[in-house]
Amino acid sequence: MRIAYAALEARSRAIGMTRLVCVAIVIVLAIAVGLHLLPPVVGWGVLGAIGLFVVLIFVHVRVDRARDRRDAAARFHERALGRSVDKKGPQQQEALTIDGEPVANHPYAGDLDMIGEGSVCAHISFVRTQPGLRTLREWLLAASDPPVVEEIRARQGAARALAKKPELVRALFVAGSGASKAPDKAIAFELWAQAKDPPVGGALWVAIAWVLPIVTIGAIVAGEILRWSSVLTWAPYAVAVVVGVVVRARVGRIASAVVAHEGGALAFVEAFDAALAERFADPRLASLQKEIESGRAGLRALRRPTSALDSAQNDVVRLFIAPIVMLELHAVLALERWRKKYGASAAQWFRAYGALEALASFGLLSHDFPAFAWPEISDEFRFDARALGHPLVPGDRRVCNDVGPLEAGQALVVTGSNMSGKSTLLRSIGVAAAMATAGAPVCAESLSLGRLRLATSMRVADSLAEGASKFYAELRRLKLVTEMAARGPGVLFLLDEMLYGTNARERLIGARATIGWLLEHGALGAVSTHDLALADLSGPLAAGARNVHFEEQVEGDAMSFDYKLREGVVTSSNALRLMRQLGLPVEGGDGGDA
Repeated sequence: MRIAYAALEARSRAIGMTRLVCVAIVIVLAIAVGLHLLPPVVGWGVLGAIGLFVVLIFVHVRVDRARDRRDAAARFHERALGRSVDKKGPQQQEALTIDGEPVANHPYAGDLDMIGEGSVCAHISFVRTQPGLRTLREWLLAASDPPVVEEIRARQGAARALAKKPELVRALFVAGSGASKAPDKAIAFELWAQAKDPPVGGALWVAIAWVLPIVTIGAIVAGEILRWSSVLTWAPYAVAVVVGVVVRARVGRIASAVVAHEGGALAFVEAFDAALAERFADPRLASLQKEIESGRAGLRALRRPTSALDSAQNDVVRLFIAPIVMLELHAVLALERWRKKYGASAAQWFRAYGALEALASFGLLSHDFPAFAWPEISDEFRFDARALGHPLVPGDRRVCNDVGPLEAGQALVVTGSNMSGKSTLLRSIGVAAAMATAGAPVCAESLSLGRLRLATSMRVADSLAEGASKFYAELRRLKLVTEMAARGPGVLFLLDEMLYGTNARERLIGARATIGWLLEHGALGAVSTHDLALADLSGPLAAGARNVHFEEQVEGDAMSFDYKLREGVVTSSNALRLMRQLGLPVEGGDGGDA
């Protein structure tokens, strides 16, 4: 595939050079004829060069399309192969903001590495367009306020149908390559489609579009016949050039947003075609395809004005042809007519395609990892997983554990040595809940999940900009968790090493009180800690908390971990041993007792 791509790339460069030669010939011959250095008959050579240039434009577009499809297909297979063998293939890098808000303000995105380079979203994603990425990200970040159970089940059904059609997912990936080149253009197009005030419109502009070309052409013809002065002959043309500059300045961003093959609106036509290549009986997929079909018809109606704008990007057309016939102005007025007819529906088309891309990514994840389970979703507040693992841990190193069943008002207190797997367990629980709520398969043998609202406090950092210490930042995270629980039962909380910014006595009092309050309000979850005093499940923790632990294995000076979750409280620690292994001057104790 890469060999074919290289051949097409070389052909594209050759055509590009030939086009430059044609432009040079046109300019040189036109100047020579105009200065009477060559006979007028040479003008036919100018026309021939222009004709060849126009033909090469269409050929160049076709070659570039074929080249881009080859490149996209190669990327798809490289990405799929890299993910299947647990190697980092090319991954999309996504913005670390959510609707303008930092990830730190989200209830779990930063703690669980949900978005960004090397994230859960990047691992799942085979989307190519901005609407697809936006939808996938929104779904994966919606577990703090999840959709209704019927919606989650509908996504699952659609994704399971797509899991049987990996070739369709590949076709979407390849067809979306044009739309992925400049995502800002897709956003600009959506904004323009929904705008109310046209940058160019009204009776005056319509009159200019029709009258000025007649005047310009009439002046040029009359000037040749009547031998007028050059000023009279070319004055209307000069006015037309100025009008073209004004139009271009007003609609330049809109024009680029609809120009074909460069991330604009028409780049989605091929993607929409791929989405409709096969029909599905699944109700959700059928509904999405109906919207996409409407969108395809609407976008095809853009082809004529878009082709005019596309051709006007060429310097020869923009200087010699467009001003005479008011090409750009006519195209923009046609776009305004299109916007009035279709603009209100455009956002819905892109949302439907984005949802299809996100569901296709879920389906391909199931196809590539058949051991991943489709969760059972219910209205009960519970979490029960068999052989739960973390999808970002390579399969040959992944250790899976049973977690649960946890009901409302129940929690796990996870103790263990450093690096034994406590934080990874909590992240595995959170990632599974987020993926399940989005409608995706999860890294587990089975998962039974209620409609839980996910909130975490795991990776907390201080902020010099806000003047907040790490301890205060953690308090704000805990406040967010408790506020969510105060709104009703069903919060799934994951708390890692609570309140380590204060002394042992206050830490224990605060942690026990917070966990007890959460359980009393119908929350469920897991807490990891090194503080074995927290594992004393008396008082408010007696009814709902349960101790589990990880431990290390020591043979001589060697220390290893099996990452297996066990019942009860850990009886050893490894902090002093790790410090001595790194050469720190620690004396006394063997590091083996907790």
